[in-house]
Amino acid sequence: MKMYTRNLLAVLAITLLFTACASEKQLEEITQQSEEEETTNWEESTHPEEPVVALPGLPDDVAGYTQWLKLNAEPIPPQGGGDPHNGTKNVYVNQTRDTIAPNGTQQFPYPDGSIVVKDATRPGKDYIGLIAIMRKKAGTNPDHNDWEFTEYLRDAPDAEFSLKFQGRICWGCHAQVEDIDYVFTELE
Repeated sequence: MKMYTRNLLAVLAITLLFTACASEKQLEEITQQSEEEETTNWEESTHPEEPVVALPGLPDDVAGYTQWLKLNAEPIPPQGGGDPHNGTKNVYVNQTRDTIAPNGTQQFPYPDGSIVVKDATRPGKDYIGLIAIMRKKAGTNPDHNDWEFTEYLRDAPDAEFSLKFQGRICWGCHAQVEDIDYVFTELE
């Protein structure tokens, strides 16, 4: 707050100094520029950028995935009957809402380069123990709309994720939702 007050006083002093020899338009430009600098300085000092790092054992291209567009509005609870991603889940995509739902309704297929990440906190645990990743890469898997599937698991909050499943074992299940581009969770 002290810095804000000091900067405000500086703006006022500059304004008074130039009042005698500056036009109204020049004063307006000086004041606007000072306000923009103040806003920028305040945002930088209160929101320092932290480097985005992937969870240990996960590929770099999913670093910061929780900052991506979240497809589900509420966490998805565990499903009975052999849920392969057992746990409370959230699903994210590296696309914007405007890209995948340009008129407010989700469009399919997802664009090339899309990455969908599902994380799950296993029942009785308080950390993410599963990360399932779908990557859409043109030409990699035409039979499954060019999606590449991988799943990583870990058994402790400080453990590194390790690749456990990929490819065919994932396709079999995701083929059930081929009509919505193999992604079970639609944008809410």
